[in-house]
Amino acid sequence: MIQKNLLLRYFGLVVLILGVILNVKMFLNQEWPTVLFFIICLIGIVQIIISFVFKKMGVFWQILWSLIPFILGFAYIKLA
Repeated sequence: MIQKNLLLRYFGLVVLILGVILNVKMFLNQEWPTVLFFIICLIGIVQIIISFVFKKMGVFWQILWSLIPFILGFAYIKLA
């Protein structure tokens, strides 16, 4: 069986794990709760779901789908 959309799937997994680690660190350090880490986890989950739903995407589209949420978030922060 040929694995499809692995780049997007692994990138989503890394983003999900990063969000979970940041959430745990926030609770252990008793820092001010923020929804940003939950949004990071949600982005990772959405990327993993996209990688399973779409059959076969090119590498360009996988990279684009991986980076769009972060580019939009950075642009939003710069404009706000």
